[in-house]
Amino acid sequence: MGMKLSDQKGSKAAILQVLRIYGSISRIALTQTTGLSRATVSISISELIDAGLVREIPNREFTVGRPATSLELVSHTRAILGADLHRNAWTLGAFDLTGNTLKTANIPVSESSPEAAAKQLAREFPDFVNRLDVDPLPFLGLGTPGLVDSERGTILSASDLGWNNVDIGSIMSGEIGWPTVVLNRHRARGLSECRYGMKGNYQNMVYIGIGTGIAAGVFMNGQLFSGSVGGAGEVGHMTMEPDGLPCPCGNTGCLQLYSAEPAIEQEARRLIRMGNTDSIFSDPGFDIQLLKAPDICKAAEEGDAIAASAIRKAATYLGIGMANIVNLYNPDAIILGGAVPSSSRLFVETAARVMQQRAIRPLSNKTEVHASSYNERGGALGAANFALDKLISYSLFTVSKP
Repeated sequence: MGMKLSDQKGSKAAILQVLRIYGSISRIALTQTTGLSRATVSISISELIDAGLVREIPNREFTVGRPATSLELVSHTRAILGADLHRNAWTLGAFDLTGNTLKTANIPVSESSPEAAAKQLAREFPDFVNRLDVDPLPFLGLGTPGLVDSERGTILSASDLGWNNVDIGSIMSGEIGWPTVVLNRHRARGLSECRYGMKGNYQNMVYIGIGTGIAAGVFMNGQLFSGSVGGAGEVGHMTMEPDGLPCPCGNTGCLQLYSAEPAIEQEARRLIRMGNTDSIFSDPGFDIQLLKAPDICKAAEEGDAIAASAIRKAATYLGIGMANIVNLYNPDAIILGGAVPSSSRLFVETAARVMQQRAIRPLSNKTEVHASSYNERGGALGAANFALDKLISYSLFTVSKP
């Protein structure tokens, strides 16, 4: 292959990884961050520029004398692939190294077994890859529901799907012939927010996904903190009420019982049954069993009293959980993702206010709270990035399209 393709000390891979996490960076900062010598950085950068993967750009900051330059990744050079499994469908995406979306596809999953889900994704995969205009790196990242052991590529438990101890990484790799890396889909979406959301301003952040349950991703210095079995971030099972409602996990009073979509639906139904008529849902002809969280979010934004009350209650519990997170971790930001935060400003604002009230003030004053800018596409993007984090080596970049 020739000397230019070698990377004996892993220096080029280390530089590519730093540029992926931090964006544009000066040579001095790059040397400090990687711990490599100035000579090694200089040689490696020259080879990466020759390979078309990295470019020099003028520094935005004013300097006297010789203009300073920074280094950054070149867009549209390679594709990384990821897929997000949510609500009986895969979102398959191809992205470049700077986070641009190159291509996406929605692939329905009609059967519930892991093998069937993998086969349906694998069936569409070759044609998807062959239609790309950019050479792909030969691996796949998967964002899935449930508690995931990323080191083994195993879904330990996904109660929504009825899956336990499923080696989905091995199953998928066997189907497509590429290494496959797996993580929880909320952690995948959080990684997209950390790297690309809000212009990448947050190196230390927590992403909380609110859906039928609640899960989070914890990010330190732009990297996902996984914990010993990939379970760091199970905030949905923080105890909020010691003698509270029973949770399927076996505990009582877990946060997700009070803040997730089912909790919002149950609270709205309870208020209606108590005879409160100040709501569009109080009409005797309306079947409250059909009432769903998106309807409640929409009504709350339009000023419906019962809907707003249900949203505030759920968001208050979440805000308490967020205050605990701020006191423990002191993140730059907490990003709220999922259907509820994306459709209810009241939910986000209430949770943020309660967090501010209950966390230590010098910490909470510095913690921003925003709704997510990514959804299913963010899960695929994060999964692809997480896979490259795990597998990165310069040799990956020298493999042509299959």
